[in-house]
Amino acid sequence: MDKRSKRKSKLEELLIFSDTHISKFTGLFHQEAFETGAILINKRLKQNPDALVLHLGDITDSGTYEDFDLSKEILQTHFPTVKELFTVPGNHDMRNIGDQLWKKFYGERQFYIDTRERGGNIVILGIDSSEPDENTGRIGDRGIEAIAELETIPDDVLKILCFHHHLLPIPSTGRERSMILDAGDVSQVIWKAGIDVLITAHRHYPNMFSLSNGERRALLINSGTFSSFKTRGTAGHTFVDIIVKDKNIDVQFHGIDTYSKFLTANQESQQIWKGELATKANYLIPGENLVTKICQFSDTHFTDGSDFLTKIYDLGIKMMIREKPNVLIHTGDLTNDSYPEDFAIAKLRLRELRELGVPYLIVPGTRDLQPFGREMWVQQIGPLDPVYEDPTVRVLGINTGADASGRVGRSRMHMIEHEYDCYGNYKFFLVAMHHSVLPVPRSYFKRVVKDAGDVIQFLTSHNVPLVLSGLEHYATTMQVENTLFVNAGTFSSKKIRSRRLNSFNVISVYESGLINVEEVEIHSGVRHKLGLYRISPECLDKGPAEA
Repeated sequence: MDKRSKRKSKLEELLIFSDTHISKFTGLFHQEAFETGAILINKRLKQNPDALVLHLGDITDSGTYEDFDLSKEILQTHFPTVKELFTVPGNHDMRNIGDQLWKKFYGERQFYIDTRERGGNIVILGIDSSEPDENTGRIGDRGIEAIAELETIPDDVLKILCFHHHLLPIPSTGRERSMILDAGDVSQVIWKAGIDVLITAHRHYPNMFSLSNGERRALLINSGTFSSFKTRGTAGHTFVDIIVKDKNIDVQFHGIDTYSKFLTANQESQQIWKGELATKANYLIPGENLVTKICQFSDTHFTDGSDFLTKIYDLGIKMMIREKPNVLIHTGDLTNDSYPEDFAIAKLRLRELRELGVPYLIVPGTRDLQPFGREMWVQQIGPLDPVYEDPTVRVLGINTGADASGRVGRSRMHMIEHEYDCYGNYKFFLVAMHHSVLPVPRSYFKRVVKDAGDVIQFLTSHNVPLVLSGLEHYATTMQVENTLFVNAGTFSSKKIRSRRLNSFNVISVYESGLINVEEVEIHSGVRHKLGLYRISPECLDKGPAEA
């Protein structure tokens, strides 16, 4: 055992603020909010002079020399006791070739802190996610390599990663796509490196989500804006205070304005657990009662051309039937181009499923509706927002394929709310759609639904237990709060993005709240565990609904 793990634990504190947007000329710098917030942070520093102070980008509003010069003066004047301010740039700092000025005023565009050197137990990596003159961000190959190096840090050390842009969509931030472009790939390396806490900024709204990949858990924290006039709703101006002892962390969001009021997923102390607890064989109790079993397949891309793999499709259908699922769920792009000949093949193949007596639900994808398919879908396939129900499960299908980028929309969120209120209290309830609301590895982040932040907040706040999607041809899973998101690979298209080639998912739901997700390779039959997750048993069957 590492000798460090035996030592007496030490209380450690991080004070995080961002998006100050300091400027003489743009009119977006709220000096009064800055001064009030500085007073509050300095009070904390007086109580704990060893607290680490982090600024996570958009120090300036326009990246000009005048803004950088003023920001340096203001920060030094208002935080005189801070020995070192740890900073990473934001997109506003990189405007007007601000990347050339950053080093002069703030040094390197990343930082590394290891508090073990002073008796603590935290490692913090801050990296640059900005791109010159772009609002969107990217971590890039070098950044991903830097994150991956944290895998060498022992698991008993709390690992924190910081950058300016978002990894996941954030609620109440509108429809501007502001995640990092390589969010899907970065999410994979974050789990591999064992990151416990990820702290971001950028879109001026404080928020916190608990995440899991079925083996590890992590906290995702967004800090809000400290002193920009561009606030969101009643959130106002905020900063974050994180107190750490061992693996117990207490996250406190502080509102600077008298009116500051905002929703967060959780502001209680949390124990971060790590390791492979969720994948141990004894985690699935022998004799565990199965509530429902679902086979999820997606992106069949029916066509008379070579993109559709007929033999793979036929084999995959046989394999899914052998699983004896309660229902097959197809999450979009049934056809390749929505041409009449594509729908003719789809209609024939679905008739074969009905003759086999296999219940199914199919939601449309972008390819099914554009350019010709909307009317043909309704006439030949079924409703755009289909519903499936049996004694074990109720599935609500949502059409997100009206445009290429995808959208759930307020009316369909109301539909989900109504369905869940009616059925979620007495049987297992899930939502199926084509577009993902979370980033998918090996894909471009702009393909998540436009309103992804609000959709995530909506689904998690309503404790919807399971959400299935299919775009991007890559199978992946992630749990956000009490909601599990599962994306499928491609079932029978040549457009492969995974080394596992064509595949389908098998999702087994148990009455204790466990959900086991496996990806099955069609060409080989090899099964891969995508994750074993626990959701609240309250999401499961409670008997018949009231009349």
